[in-house]
Amino acid sequence: MRGWTGTAEATIDGEAWRPYQVSTFPTPPFPEYTSGHSAFSMAAAEALKRFTGSDAFGASYTQTIPLRVEPGLGAAVGTVLSWETFTEAALEAGESRLYGGIHFYEGNVAGLELGRKVGAQAFELARRYWDGRL
Repeated sequence: MRGWTGTAEATIDGEAWRPYQVSTFPTPPFPEYTSGHSAFSMAAAEALKRFTGSDAFGASYTQTIPLRVEPGLGAAVGTVLSWETFTEAALEAGESRLYGGIHFYEGNVAGLELGRKVGAQAFELARRYWDGRL
């Protein structure tokens, strides 16, 4: 299995791969299809994009990864997550569900598509309230 590890690529034995999910909570109590996180993340991104008139986000977050996540890799280091756009943040939220072993690719993609439609409709409904049409 090839994995992206920053500026270089690495491989691990697929038999040794474990999802980034707490071992005491291996199977969430909800269906795989579609990804709810992908859907509501993209819905928020779409609504924010329409509200602001731009997809620009420009946010970042630093997380120190504990050694229990990747044992044997040395000291915990700060990982910076950054997103230039709302859409980029939503796409990464969907990808996190794949890395966690919670969803498959198809569930992620379907959630993102659903979220884009929901965000557009939610914004249009809100605009009707703001404009006094409801």
